[in-house]
Amino acid sequence: MLLLQIIKKTIFALNSIEMKKYLGIMSCLFLLSACDDGDLTFDSFDFSNVTAADCENNNPEVLNSVFKLNNNEALVIKFPTNVFPFRNIEGTSTLSISAENKIIYRVFNGQVTPTYFCSVIPPVTPVVIDEWSTADQSSGSIEIKTTPVNNTTEILDAKYDHTIIFKGITLSNSTGGTVTYTEYIFGKYQTKSNIKFSFSSVPIQKCSERKLIKIFDSNVGNVENRQNLNEVIILDLPPSVFQQAAGSETYYVDDSHQITYRLYGGDVIATALCSETGLPPLYEEWQAEDGVSNGANSTGVIKIDTAINGTTRTHTITLTKVQYRKTGPNNNTFVQEIQTFGDYITTN
Repeated sequence: MLLLQIIKKTIFALNSIEMKKYLGIMSCLFLLSACDDGDLTFDSFDFSNVTAADCENNNPEVLNSVFKLNNNEALVIKFPTNVFPFRNIEGTSTLSISAENKIIYRVFNGQVTPTYFCSVIPPVTPVVIDEWSTADQSSGSIEIKTTPVNNTTEILDAKYDHTIIFKGITLSNSTGGTVTYTEYIFGKYQTKSNIKFSFSSVPIQKCSERKLIKIFDSNVGNVENRQNLNEVIILDLPPSVFQQAAGSETYYVDDSHQITYRLYGGDVIATALCSETGLPPLYEEWQAEDGVSNGANSTGVIKIDTAINGTTRTHTITLTKVQYRKTGPNNNTFVQEIQTFGDYITTN
């Protein structure tokens, strides 16, 4: 009987040892599986509280990347300088992943700053210790939903929010590891309005007896890596405001004296603007609000100074304290303190 008990205890002990070995082997296999690059997930891949930035300060006309930095991590969207994925026009656009349109995730051996991405020659430190990116032939896309920031009252505040979402993307590293996101919310990237009012050296053109226009082309010759934007200002005035005699007259914006500002995404030809046909995409339109006569505090002022030289009359048009309101559902306004519209010439 005693011998039987000894044999049972021995078998149990052996089984326990084998069980421990078995569990140990299984644990090792599990750990190896969890650490396999092919199944890797980024526990710290979280940029939700980080503001997207760019290197636009180096050259306001050229933009080829948008990035988020989080201590020693960076999430970057790269694209060619002639793509312009963040246009200031309300709507949704899609940028397909390709060899030129890439998403890159990097880990550095120290804190990374915008200087790393914005320098012509990247600094020696910090050093990239891990990098994951979309492949040249990878599928997936970058969805961009653009909306204007509402309730602004200054030109500098007239901005646009671009909500960026990665869809169906796969990141891979140099060792063949991959990680796939069905959807990843990159977050918002904000751009300033393209309103410049750069009309000072632009000649006045006449559409009709009532309508005078100015067109400013911000990209003469259509340089490839700059957006082709055209600013337009339209004065719709009765012919009677252009006096036959020398002197000064003041009018105020109302139903008969109107001012309109527009921004187009392409070349605007005067004949097309006058006929309102064959125009490029309209990015923005702002209408001047009715003026108020109140002495020094008057708003929406249209002043016309007339000088006579022989049979030629020069009408110098100046716009003062004109408040513009953006057309559409938002509630955006701004005030243009003073602007010399220019000299309009008439003859007998």
